[in-house]
Amino acid sequence: MDYRVAPLRRLACLFVPDFPAAAAIRAEPCLRGQPVVILAEAAPARIVVAADRRARERGVTPGMTEAEVVARPRSVVCRRRVPEHEQAAEQALLEMAWAHSPRVENAGPGVLYLDLGGLSALFGDEAVLGRRLGRCAADLGVPAVVGIASSRIGARAAARDGAAVRVVRAGEEAGFLAPLPLAMLECSPEMEERLRRWGIRTLGELSALPGRSLFQRLGTEGLRLQRLARGEDARPLQPCLPPLIVEESMELDWTIDTRERLLEVLNRLAERVSGRLAGQDLSTDRIEWSCQRADGSAHAGAITPAVPVGEKAGMVALLRAALESGSPGGRVSGITLRAHPVRIPPAQEPLGDPSRPRPRLLTATLARLAALVGTHQVGVPVLLDSHRPDAVRIEPIGPGDSSRPHPDPLPGREKEPQEPRSLSTPGKGQGEGERWQGALVLRRLRPPRPATVPLVGGRPVQLRSDLLSGRIVASAGPWRSSGEWWTEAPWFHDEWDVELERGMLCRLAHDGHAWRLEGIYD
Repeated sequence: MDYRVAPLRRLACLFVPDFPAAAAIRAEPCLRGQPVVILAEAAPARIVVAADRRARERGVTPGMTEAEVVARPRSVVCRRRVPEHEQAAEQALLEMAWAHSPRVENAGPGVLYLDLGGLSALFGDEAVLGRRLGRCAADLGVPAVVGIASSRIGARAAARDGAAVRVVRAGEEAGFLAPLPLAMLECSPEMEERLRRWGIRTLGELSALPGRSLFQRLGTEGLRLQRLARGEDARPLQPCLPPLIVEESMELDWTIDTRERLLEVLNRLAERVSGRLAGQDLSTDRIEWSCQRADGSAHAGAITPAVPVGEKAGMVALLRAALESGSPGGRVSGITLRAHPVRIPPAQEPLGDPSRPRPRLLTATLARLAALVGTHQVGVPVLLDSHRPDAVRIEPIGPGDSSRPHPDPLPGREKEPQEPRSLSTPGKGQGEGERWQGALVLRRLRPPRPATVPLVGGRPVQLRSDLLSGRIVASAGPWRSSGEWWTEAPWFHDEWDVELERGMLCRLAHDGHAWRLEGIYD
């Protein structure tokens, strides 16, 4: 009977051919289906650093100059290399890999290794998982091929085989690697040249050498290379940690100066960001953007949604509102969009609170309000620790505001009955010392109305405002409140309760500079 023991680990290699070209096509979807060449600056001219399959079929190879590419009879699309595009594509691949495996190693641009241990119960056998990884990478706009084996070199060789998914079974790696060239080992040029002088051209020829003789001539390095040629690699993966920010950038070959064109670019970036968040079941509680102007200056901004958002529509609504309240100005040559990811646990909506607005509707409403009055004018009122009337500041709305305790009512907004102040000054229709009895409600005016109040003998006798006007027949006060006398901006506030000749009761206030109509009694 055969008592072979299955290997303790299985690895998948996610390989993106011509990664710089794939990243450029992802940044500009209109290039899809065209031959694309990526150029980098190198004295004395720009040279080709990557070319996709269609460009290589036209005879373009890395190392050619831009002049040689342009002179070819069959035209190709040339783009300069943008590191931000490659970083965004690489990060998107990493996030997709983290959504499938907790242990992911970044082996360089366009090459990832995933630990497949225990994943068969979640995604099926290795072939099914490989096809799933390929589909997810294609959905991100970065076509990738997948190789699965028991070692890095075996998985990488399977990924470079050309098939969309190639699975090398355990125990078959040595035979699979035998016909491959020595370049698969990625050893130093000196070591590769030395092996070639011995007549070693393939991995199989290297693995067939006697170990003792190889050690005598090449030392431990020779034995290490021989083990790799046989598919034996016991080195553990070096997993990398997920980032704290999801970022997408776009460098424009032309400048834009209209809000509509800027929104088109942001819409495309928001689609990428939302796709990356959805791949990990995440949302964002803060969105930041920065626009690089053609003159070298930058314009940046941020917005905090009332509830975390993850859908493209919610992000675009917030960005549109932010641009309407403050556009970058000038011509824009590059845009970066960042999202701070958070994980929102699923929660059952309470059956006894049907009045609570839906998160998406609340976010859209706040975005429209911010577009009308400005992002700094929409928030949560917070009382200040001061006796100053209306000492309130507006704090930005952040996630979790709906769950924290509601602040106390603003001064004057309370609806509970108040004991009225007595108006003891005699006037028309009032006897000396008469008082109003009963419960009254003071309704504050937000904001207070400017008023003109002349004084006779230090007491108000007339009220003129755009809301109320008339002769004052009775008054009580003043009641003074003051504070912050220890600072450079002390304040005081005198209040009067007055009755107009038509029987209307109201409250006036004076701060040493102007009169205000503060409220009206019911």
